[in-house]
Amino acid sequence: MPNITINTSPTGRSPENKYFFGQATTHLDLSRPKYNKIGVQADYDDFYNIMSQQNNYKHDLEFTSVGIRFRVCTNDDRHAQFVRNMFTVTPKDRPVDFTILHNTDVDIPEPKIYVHLDKKEMLIAGTTFLGEIKKGVFGIISFMLPEQDILPMHCSAFTYNDTTNLMFGLSGTGKTTLSSDPDYKLVGDDEIAWNDHGIEMIETGCYAKSEGLTPETHKTIFDAVELAKSRDTLVVENPSAANARLSYPIDCVENAYHKPQQFDHPDNIFFLTMDAKGVFPPVSKITGDTVRRFFETGYTSQMPGTEAGTNEIKPLFSPCYGSPFMPRAVSVYSDLLMKKIEQHNCNVYLINTGMDSSGVRYPLDFTRNCVKTAIDLEVKDNSQDVLKTLEQLIAE
Repeated sequence: MPNITINTSPTGRSPENKYFFGQATTHLDLSRPKYNKIGVQADYDDFYNIMSQQNNYKHDLEFTSVGIRFRVCTNDDRHAQFVRNMFTVTPKDRPVDFTILHNTDVDIPEPKIYVHLDKKEMLIAGTTFLGEIKKGVFGIISFMLPEQDILPMHCSAFTYNDTTNLMFGLSGTGKTTLSSDPDYKLVGDDEIAWNDHGIEMIETGCYAKSEGLTPETHKTIFDAVELAKSRDTLVVENPSAANARLSYPIDCVENAYHKPQQFDHPDNIFFLTMDAKGVFPPVSKITGDTVRRFFETGYTSQMPGTEAGTNEIKPLFSPCYGSPFMPRAVSVYSDLLMKKIEQHNCNVYLINTGMDSSGVRYPLDFTRNCVKTAIDLEVKDNSQDVLKTLEQLIAE
């Protein structure tokens, strides 16, 4: 089908409208009620009846990600193309582990995202925002993988100069842009799993912000978008909004791994923060408790449009650099991370992709050089100074 442009309503995710159901909700972290709310079974049953009685599910798509098989049923051609872009759709060859019913025609006053952990079902209606499907899948994966001692991560991954590298960060901090450096080979731009053998991609597509996209500053992404356009696989979301995005298959990225595979354990891990206060240096090596504290708080400055109702930059603390998608206790994920870092002797760095002390944002080329310097050279460990600054920000 031809390239697609979609203007969604709302123009961001709706985490406040997401509810979990079933006995397995006992494993949720209820200390974060904005993202982990338990619903009433009768409400789920009523909504399921509405969704299941729809007869306009034109697309029945199945794909496997990190060993979990999903089935997505949607009525919308645009969302079906988005699923094909972001995951490798395969023939229906075995039972599925989780079913997602998605319908844009259901007439309800606000978004509903219902997840039944026992029945292995997810229902999405009342929203046309593409990210609800993508992050819905990741939230399910993030709930299921820790039971297998596998760490789900809201991060990008790439190889460079015989090293394997991870970049953690919230939307807008630069994961996609920085990991798509022309000198790197991209593994994945947003979601990665770390198992006993190394890392592997969760998705086989990219979901990149389009703001400021030029062949000079974002050559890899720009070229991938042009190739996707020529293949009629490009999905443009909310082109006039602050969080406008582009979806395309990863095989449109020339310097990327195009098929799911196993990679080595990471040599370097980068925590990205878009620090609008300008209190953190552009690059810092961190160790021990500082690593855990940054991961468990996930400080950044939230960018406009990332979630519905967010129209200005504001400080944000998001555990695991992805609190809306990490439904178990934060310590489940941080314990796994710290164990794997120690086992595999990983270097960890904090990268400020935001402002300097005078309020000027660091140029992209400068930040790229900071990352490469950290990979190629030993950066001084200043964990305690960075941790002290973080604690001051939290206190404020």
